[in-house]
Amino acid sequence: MILTTTVLPPTIQAEIYNIIEANFPQVADSICVGQRRPTDADEKVLLFLLMKPGQLFTPELVQEVKTAIQKGLSQRHVPRYVFETPEIPTTVNLKKVELPVKQIVSGKVIRPSGTLLNPGCLDFYYQFAKVEELVGPKSKL
Repeated sequence: MILTTTVLPPTIQAEIYNIIEANFPQVADSICVGQRRPTDADEKVLLFLLMKPGQLFTPELVQEVKTAIQKGLSQRHVPRYVFETPEIPTTVNLKKVELPVKQIVSGKVIRPSGTLLNPGCLDFYYQFAKVEELVGPKSKL
């Protein structure tokens, strides 16, 4: 369940986004990033889902998302972790921005670019630099 490439290719990110968009109408948007901290041997993939108003993020949804990605791509592309997010960072042109999230979840403290529409939303992602503390050793979320 861990994507063990050195870098999460943009084409894989796009394919994951396409699977989410095509199969999960309850999801408003998503952001998929690789996490590789200095102590990590391999890159882990984290997927964050922004739910539409009134829609619930559930363990069943997480499993359905992982299954859809496995069927649409392969087991190798299934994100290690799937979380709900309250907001996805975008540019002023509403393009989602993965790089600052990748840097943050990989343990870096960053200074947001002036091109971000919602730089404050990046604060949410800092907790995932220590993702194992959030999910515990036996969780599959």
